[in-house]
Amino acid sequence: MAAQMEQLENSMVKVTVDVAKEDFQDAMQKAFNKNKRRFTIPGFRKGKAPMKMVTNYYGESILYDDAIDIAAQPAYENALEELSVEPFSQPQFEILEIGYDKGMGLAFTFAVKPEVKLGNYKGVTAYRPDDSVAPEDIEREIERAREQVSRLVPIEDRPVQEDDTVTIDYSGSKDGVEFEGGTAEDYDLVIGSNTFIPGFEEKLIGHEIGEQFDIDLTFPEDYHAEDLAGQDVVFNVKIKEIKFREIPELDDDFVKDVSEDADTVEEYKESIRSRLAEEKEKHADETLMNNAIKIVVQNAEMDLPHVVIHEEMERMYNDQARQMEMQGFNMDQYMEMLGLDKQTMMMQLHNPAEEKVKTGLVLDAIVEAEKIEVTDEDRDEQIQKYADMYQMEFDNLKKTFEADGALEMLNSDLTRQKAMDLIKEHAIATDVEPEPEEHDHDHDHDHDHHHDHDHASEDTDHAHEEE
Repeated sequence: MAAQMEQLENSMVKVTVDVAKEDFQDAMQKAFNKNKRRFTIPGFRKGKAPMKMVTNYYGESILYDDAIDIAAQPAYENALEELSVEPFSQPQFEILEIGYDKGMGLAFTFAVKPEVKLGNYKGVTAYRPDDSVAPEDIEREIERAREQVSRLVPIEDRPVQEDDTVTIDYSGSKDGVEFEGGTAEDYDLVIGSNTFIPGFEEKLIGHEIGEQFDIDLTFPEDYHAEDLAGQDVVFNVKIKEIKFREIPELDDDFVKDVSEDADTVEEYKESIRSRLAEEKEKHADETLMNNAIKIVVQNAEMDLPHVVIHEEMERMYNDQARQMEMQGFNMDQYMEMLGLDKQTMMMQLHNPAEEKVKTGLVLDAIVEAEKIEVTDEDRDEQIQKYADMYQMEFDNLKKTFEADGALEMLNSDLTRQKAMDLIKEHAIATDVEPEPEEHDHDHDHDHDHHHDHDHASEDTDHAHEEE
């Protein structure tokens, strides 16, 4: 089963291989055995006619599809072994010749791993954000903690004020006729949140519990519902409850309630400062590494096959589909919600997929250039991290890695991580932020799904203003 390989452009190759007549006839016989009960030949009981009679009656091409399925994969694998070539993409194959008395000729076209010509990867200058902790950062964390333990306190003795939460019934009408989506009961509204159209919240200020009154308003000209945009309307509102958010004082008692390691305000502030400093340093180091890697990839040269990018786009799309399923959506619903189709989404994935593939190739080239290796200790340490993460026994998880053949992937992950660490170690940090990249398409595909879902509700609640 001699195989030949032709080098094509763009790191693609074409492998041709002949399946010997005897081997193809064996595949035809297996295909016949698989399907013989389907064939009816005059003079024979169903499934009893010999293969020669069946092929004479129907034509031997009736068995080709299954025979190709049986013979093509072994031919492909044997050709790869014979030529010592490793595919970097799935193959596309074509039938060059086929016949019971001739055998079969096949051609497989696929990408091979492109050669990477590394540029500078030691000592690149890359942006690292400031990791200092400002006093306002600490105050912001404290305010967030105070709000988390705050409580809504009913107010009985004063009218509505800014920042109050009021429970209201409201009904909107235009020309005396209620409009769809303009009515609600027991709605909790924070005054000053700008949740409703301009003027609504301000006109509740000064009213007291039990009051029922009309508010004259005009919808904005750019309102999303065309039948209401720019229209004069009246909302009838009833104040049913007023609540004020009571935020605890920042004192030692508050600190003891919310902190496990501080007893005083000063200790609490220092604890927050220390945590923020650690978080910001980690974020800054990760940003430095990511920016340095981008520059290293830009410095490298390679002839990247388009098919590899497209396969990565498909993987990324399928990964996103699985994430949607975990959140209770299917991909069609998600794309409909965003007003996208698959072709548009795939276009958005093109640049991220290309960058991901290039980054992996460059890291692999650095691993080879630096002769980076992983040790048994490296592997065991990583497996232990996974064991801790998933609350599994180390020995059981290690056996799973070995049984599933996942050690090769683990080795790849670890060597690439070492290559990234090397880039970061030699990178020269700068506080000059890079100019934003310009792409042909919008690649921000990691949307906040709940946020987008919430926006869909605006079409059915016309007291609310568009965000």
